[in-house]
Order: sequence, then structure tokens, then C-alpha cells
Amino acid sequence: MVWLMAIVVVVMVAGFVATLIIGQSKSNKATDPRYTQNTGKKWLRLGSIYVVGMIAVAVIVIALND
Repeated sequence: MVWLMAIVVVVMVAGFVATLIIGQSKSNKATDPRYTQNTGKKWLRLGSIYVVGMIAVAVIVIALND
């Protein structure tokens, strides 16, 4: 079961990295001039989603190992 949770963590980290790469792409910024408005709030919200997801995975792993 631990290997399954490890796969989940790897997928979450890969998704986070991909999100950062896409978010920082020049084509994204050039296509929509409003893209750079309120980015702090957007990144904070997105980061909090990832943190909550990782905490949920950690709690599940701990609960299943007991």
C-alpha cells in the first residue's frame, strides 16, 4: 500500500512542477494580457491546494500504517 501512496505523491509533485512551468511560460503571458493581474492570489490559492493535498496523503499513509 505504501508504494501506491508513493505513486500519488510523485504524481502530485509532477503536477505541481508542470503547473509552475505552464504558469511561467511566455506564450501564456503574451496571449492574455490580464494573465499577470492578481497572480499573487492565484499562486497562493493554487499552492494551498497542493499543500492540503499533500497533507491529506500524509494523513492517509499514517492512518493505513497503524
